[in-house]
Amino acid sequence: MLNVSITPHREFLPADSPAQKLFLMLKLRPTQEAANSRPSTTFAFIIDTSGSMYEVVVGEPQPTGRTFFSDGKEYNEVTGAKSKIDIVMESLQTLVDSGRLDVSDRVALIQFDDSATTILPLTSATQASTIKDAIAKLRDFSGGTRMGLGLRHAFDLLGSQQMTSRRIVLFTDGETFDEDYCLELVPHFATSNIPITAIGVGDYKDDLLLKLSDTTGGFPIHVDPDATPGGPAISITELPNTIIQEFNRAQQDVINNLKMTVQTVKGVTLNRIVRAYPEQAEFSLTNDPYPIGNATANDETIFILEFNLESRPAQRVRIARLGLTYDVPGQNRRGELPPQNVVVQFVAGQMGAQVDQEVMGYVQQCNIGDMVKRATILADSNPEQAEHLLQTAQKITQRLGNSSMTRSLGDARDELRKTRKISPERSKTIKMGSKGKTVRMGGDVNDAISDEQIRKISGI
Repeated sequence: MLNVSITPHREFLPADSPAQKLFLMLKLRPTQEAANSRPSTTFAFIIDTSGSMYEVVVGEPQPTGRTFFSDGKEYNEVTGAKSKIDIVMESLQTLVDSGRLDVSDRVALIQFDDSATTILPLTSATQASTIKDAIAKLRDFSGGTRMGLGLRHAFDLLGSQQMTSRRIVLFTDGETFDEDYCLELVPHFATSNIPITAIGVGDYKDDLLLKLSDTTGGFPIHVDPDATPGGPAISITELPNTIIQEFNRAQQDVINNLKMTVQTVKGVTLNRIVRAYPEQAEFSLTNDPYPIGNATANDETIFILEFNLESRPAQRVRIARLGLTYDVPGQNRRGELPPQNVVVQFVAGQMGAQVDQEVMGYVQQCNIGDMVKRATILADSNPEQAEHLLQTAQKITQRLGNSSMTRSLGDARDELRKTRKISPERSKTIKMGSKGKTVRMGGDVNDAISDEQIRKISGI
């Protein structure tokens, strides 16, 4: 049900050399039989209904002359404009009316502010009127921001569901008061392989949303009022289409609940597991077997494993064994990849730096996120070093053909040169965008920058 290939970044490694690294590409592609098996989906939408969600973001407001009270404050009622909560509700209604949901799909709707409520428990997507009634209730709430309470409700609904493509879409526009609780819940979603698509607009904390999406194998999305079409961020008016795309993503995840077992020999350490394509995510190494998300139909899903190797004499040696288990929900069955040996040839004497450019292309793309994050941290204290990092990241994205990130990084560099800092909005765009859609590699990357060079430049 799953075709698997394993490729090291080098066929040969120098013998008697300390502190080496080996990058291993794990490429997964569902068989045609699996790709044709449409899984059921179980979707939970977690919506921020705090007071700030009523901020107008589209259109020109016209006063009606009426006032109302919310959260102890008096507001003037307006018409002819749309708030953030209006756009979210329209987006959910658009999904219901899209014709893409059928009897095998279920949705749930959860709101959070000072508290959290499951407005709609898991409900068949064919019950359109029931779902729309629940969406309309989102206007009934307002208050502070406690995202963890919403996440808790979602896990209680989805955690026990089996043999279905599960996914959470979270929308927020501000910092939460219970960040520690959110971080406490993240491992539960990761272990259960429930991806979180984290959508943020406004003054949210990007590092938290990146943690939620990264660890669970989800996807971060930054909503920027000035976003240009096709860029790493989206505009608020693109939200309806984005919600539909996320639902399509769940329908295409025909392989679910991937778990990887890695056994290394003495002197070899697994340092990192990153999904490099089609979107990036870095998985925690605290659980064994390691949950690594899902695999999509009719495309490859590619992971990079990074190993640290101690010095070895000239010999051919097994350094690790890899195994996989997974679900095929569309066929209500489980599958496995029997243990595969990772064998490396250590060679004495001088040797060329021949590397597999496909593997290194994905390694470089994964490193871009690290470089961008470091640049945003350094921007205030060392803008010259921050610009150097952004310039290097920009060169890599340009060479690899990621034009949207190339433009976005160029804009960040221009801002840094002019103002000696990177604005919060720009920082979110490049940090979230660097974890977004990956360019598919194939063949050589001309004049590629080596991973060693990247690490020297970035200090990572």
